[in-house]
This record gives sequence, C-alpha cells and structure tokens, in this order.
Amino acid sequence: MSFDLDAETAVVYLRSRGLLGQNERTVSEVLGGGISNILVKVSTPLECYVLKQSLSQLRVGEDWFADRERIIREWECIEALADVLPDGTIPKVVRKDRENFLFVMSCAPAEGVNWKEQLLEGQTEPVVAEKVGQLLGRMHGGTSGSAELREQFQDDRPFVQLRIDPYHRTAARIHADVAGAIQRESERMLGIKIALVHGDYSPKNVIVTAQDVFLVDCEVVHYGNPVFDLAFMFNHLLLKAIHNRHIKDEYFGLAGAFWRGYGEGSGGSGWSRSIASQVGCLMLARMDGKSPVEYIVDPGLKDLARRLAKKLLTGGVSDLAGMIQSANTEISRYDRLSGRRRM
Repeated sequence: MSFDLDAETAVVYLRSRGLLGQNERTVSEVLGGGISNILVKVSTPLECYVLKQSLSQLRVGEDWFADRERIIREWECIEALADVLPDGTIPKVVRKDRENFLFVMSCAPAEGVNWKEQLLEGQTEPVVAEKVGQLLGRMHGGTSGSAELREQFQDDRPFVQLRIDPYHRTAARIHADVAGAIQRESERMLGIKIALVHGDYSPKNVIVTAQDVFLVDCEVVHYGNPVFDLAFMFNHLLLKAIHNRHIKDEYFGLAGAFWRGYGEGSGGSGWSRSIASQVGCLMLARMDGKSPVEYIVDPGLKDLARRLAKKLLTGGVSDLAGMIQSANTEISRYDRLSGRRRM
C-alpha cells in the first residue's frame, strides 16, 4: 500500500493496519508547522495517533532535497531514548512502515501548548526552560560514549542535508567575509562524535503541559557534537529576544535557566567557545539560509541579527554572560539608532 499521507488516507491506513475499527468515529487533521514531513493527527474517543511521513523535497522557496529514509532513524531514535529519558517526555512508536517512509506514534498531551508559540507571545517561564535544558542534558549525558549508538547513528547524511548544506554552506556563500569561520564550525560539527544529537532542538519541538515538557521531531538525529543542540536552542532564544526587544531580559533569563538545567541533566558541563561560534553560524543561516526565520522581517532587525551573528562567530565569546552581553549591546544600539531616526 504505497500512498501520500493526508487527513483521509491516514484514517484508511490506520483501519487497514487494525489500529482503528472500520466504523470507529474519528477526527483527522493535518498538523502544520513543518517543512520536511507530513503529519496527521487522528483521534477517536479512546485513542490518539500521529502519523508522520517524510518528504523528499522540502516545502521552501529554494530547491532542498533530503533522503526519505531519515524517518527510519527518527523512530529508531525514539526507541533508543525510551531507555534514557523520563517516561512521558517523548512519544511512543506504535507502528513502523519502511515501504511508505512513515511511522505511527502516540500523541503529545492533549492539553499541551507549543513552547515556540508561548515564547512569541511573551510567556517566559524559567522553570520550563530549565526542564528543557535538563531533558537535553539527560539525552547527551545518557548517550555519551555509547559504542552501540555511535554505530547505529553514525551516518550523518540527514544532518548534512537538513542542516550543514542549507544552513552553514548557504550562509557561507552569501557572507564571504566570514565564510572561512563558518567552514571551520561546520567541520567541527561533523568531526566530533561523542553523543546522540537531536539536530532540531528548538522551541517548536517542545510541548509544554503546565510546567512539564514533551519533546518531538528528531529526524535530524545523529551521533555527533552536542554543541550543535545547545547552540540551536540558544540561537532561538536570542532571536526571540530580538523579536520582542521590550522584554529581552526575560529571554536572556531563559537562556541562563536552560544552561543551568543542561548542567543538571548532563551531570555538569562547562562552556565551550564553539557554542557561541555555532550560534553565530545558525543566526546567519536563519536570516539568509534556505529556511529563514519567519517572525523577523524588518530589514533593520535582520541587520541587527547579522551583526550579532558575526560578532559571536568571530569574537571569541568565552561564556554565556559574554554571549548575552553581545546580544544586549546590539539590541540597545539598534533601539538608540531607531529612536534617533524617529526624532
């Protein structure tokens, strides 16, 4: 049964696999928010499933292709993390289908809210950020040094196809003045392999229930450099601070809470200079890569982000406080200049 997933075919599929009764009442909806997969949620009065099918061509303006077999690695990652992360923090795999490049999993908590949406609305709870950090710390700490997982997830093609090529290499082509620095950071991300790396550890993949967190979407998983996941989250928090500049200090506080939680979850972790450098790469990519962030559209704010990105990429920032200070300086500079222009 080869098919393209949508709201109707999802129900047919579940019934054909015996996961739904033939006459069972269902509600089926396509879930938004992603560019690389089709996700459909199917609910009954008693059950809830999410079906996920990988796309070969991503839904962006430029040509962007990726190997559909990454979906297999995602369900393998979920199964591997079941022994590492606390119960109830990730989905459960219900059905696997290699032929159709899809799998069926349990739903996130029904009362959950997407953390990205909360952050964009200005809801900044440090306890949530700390738990997000703890979860990542447990993922990295619990998989570090595993020969079995290194063997299972050593193929980093999805990481190259979905991150290094569209993010780093695209940004390097546009920003020739820092292309060498971006290349060095790319090589650092590909050359170090010490733990299981999520690859898309961002607020959009965190579901918040009260103050508990639930993690989804690990299709970019690989055994690699934990710095990438840390930088990925820090980048998103700094971009939110740029977007909602009037409460920037609250986002800076979230960055601190996330870092504290990570240290607790991982058993203690020191700052690496490459974290800030990698944030610089990712920030440039989210301005000028194949997947630009959608909520920063003002040309002046984009330039602010580019200046900050290059400062982090080449400035040798040695700790989290230095990274936050750099962000605060650039935001304050922008606000001063904007105020003068309005006078």
